Amino acid sequence: MGGTSSGASLGVAVVLVATLLVAPGSSAAQPTTVAGLLAHYHDLSKEAERVNEELLIVQESLANQQRASAAAKAAADDAKEAADEALRRANSVQDLDRVAEMMTARRGLDSLSALADSTSPTDLLGRLEGVTLTTRLTGGDPADDAVLARAEQAERTARAAETAAEQAEAKVAASAADVQRRRSDLDRQIREVRTALDNLTPEQRSLLAGVEDYGSDVVVPGGDVGGMLEFALAQRGKPYLWGAVGPDSYDCSGLVQTAFRQAGVTMPRVSRQQALVGRAVPRSNVRPGDLIFYFQPVHHVAIAVDSTRAVHAPSFGETVKIAPIDAIGPITVIRRVIA
Repeated sequence: MGGTSSGASLGVAVVLVATLLVAPGSSAAQPTTVAGLLAHYHDLSKEAERVNEELLIVQESLANQQRASAAAKAAADDAKEAADEALRRANSVQDLDRVAEMMTARRGLDSLSALADSTSPTDLLGRLEGVTLTTRLTGGDPADDAVLARAEQAERTARAAETAAEQAEAKVAASAADVQRRRSDLDRQIREVRTALDNLTPEQRSLLAGVEDYGSDVVVPGGDVGGMLEFALAQRGKPYLWGAVGPDSYDCSGLVQTAFRQAGVTMPRVSRQQALVGRAVPRSNVRPGDLIFYFQPVHHVAIAVDSTRAVHAPSFGETVKIAPIDAIGPITVIRRVIA
């Protein structure tokens, strides 16, 4: 039996070496043994998962910054409109001032004319009120100048804020593009390794999944935790896909977000943000429904089904399954979201 296993492994190694030698764009540093290739694949997958989390975060940041830029532009446009209106009003006052100046020269004559031409005391009062209005128009209103100055300053401030927001957006967009390039490079490397792995038999490819699914005797509790867990467990066998939140595939944080939604709990999209929700609990106190976060910085999450096992969407090439909590990876923090 041991000889058969060794022979199969040797045969697989030969296939893998041959495949890697002819694979276009293959890296010279790629391993040429079964164990080495599988380890390399898992390393690439974990790095891709970390970069994917980073990309989700920067994409969310970019979306927020784009909204901030749009709001800043709208505020600047409103400020410009207000400044234009203040300027229009100021120009109107200046036009009235010029008219009033021409009328000032006639003010004394108008008063005498009012006395001479009036036909009754009421008529005289009306004519004198007209002269008084002319007098008020000659001075203008200093408050209008102050309003205009404030409006123009508000426009300058709003435009400066718009420019700053646009610059911040450009910076975040550049970061997103950089992360996207790194992800694309990892995708390329993973495709190369997958090309080699696809030459394995189904039994040999099952090595990718690592240990078997440990979910044959799960006891689901009642309440909100039970409903959430039942949903998560029902997703077993569905493939991992970066950015997926169901119903046909998931990434690790997408599975958590969708499962917790079944219990009426809204969770952030990425595991690094999910790791801030709820309260921390020690490893010795883990119970069903607790979230187990892995690696530093956090870029993987699983849902505890009991004190020793968790359901999760592992990584590229794998499916949602149950695994030992401590075998998934180095634990960073454990959080209890549903009491």
